Amino acid sequence: MPTSPAASRGYLHTIDLCVLRFCRETQALEILLNRREAEPFAGHWALPGIVVNGDVEDLTLNDAVERLRNSSKVGMPLAWIEQVGTVGDAFRDPRCWSSSTFYLAILSDTVQLAEHQGFFPLKDVADASIKLPFDHNSLVAAVQERLLSKALYSSLPLMFLGPEFSAPEAVDIFSVVLGRPVLKTSMRQRLLKMTEAGYLQETGRKKAGEGGRPQRTVENLKPASVYLFDRCFLE
Repeated sequence: MPTSPAASRGYLHTIDLCVLRFCRETQALEILLNRREAEPFAGHWALPGIVVNGDVEDLTLNDAVERLRNSSKVGMPLAWIEQVGTVGDAFRDPRCWSSSTFYLAILSDTVQLAEHQGFFPLKDVADASIKLPFDHNSLVAAVQERLLSKALYSSLPLMFLGPEFSAPEAVDIFSVVLGRPVLKTSMRQRLLKMTEAGYLQETGRKKAGEGGRPQRTVENLKPASVYLFDRCFLE
């Protein structure tokens, strides 16, 4: 294995955040990227990230995550966030030996982006059609795989829809995340189970749906929790 000249210069640990949203116009998932200001890779689009315990003291990883979450690199309300993994070696960062703890985050609100921020198709970033610096493409691919696997047995995709949504919207988001059509009857059965378990309740309101027909909506009573289904979506 080749020796990295940067390997003996120090060590960096970073937090990298994969913030995903559902774009209703394109019916596709998108990921937030930042245009880097500093070297290495200044001017390139990359995941929003920070160095742990760098210029600001972080007593825990959660402290660093919150600092990144509230920084100008993200600065938006997140409906969900979970740690996906940690990677590290002497070659992923030209500065030195480095590691990264990276996270899946979900945005449900409409937000105003800064000039250095942009949303890009998740699929194109995960398969490296849009190339990112460091090993960020592989981090995004791992996050995409985590989202897919959790969508098979949990309500996680509903986080993209916000606190109130209709059954057809639930069908749409699961179909997008799973990459295949989801049966309406299957989705309604799962929403009913969530309602019986106290996770959802009917609002008594309706919103425009397919063909302009009003659709009844449900409200998420436990927005910080994910419901686990007793059967996989593909069974």
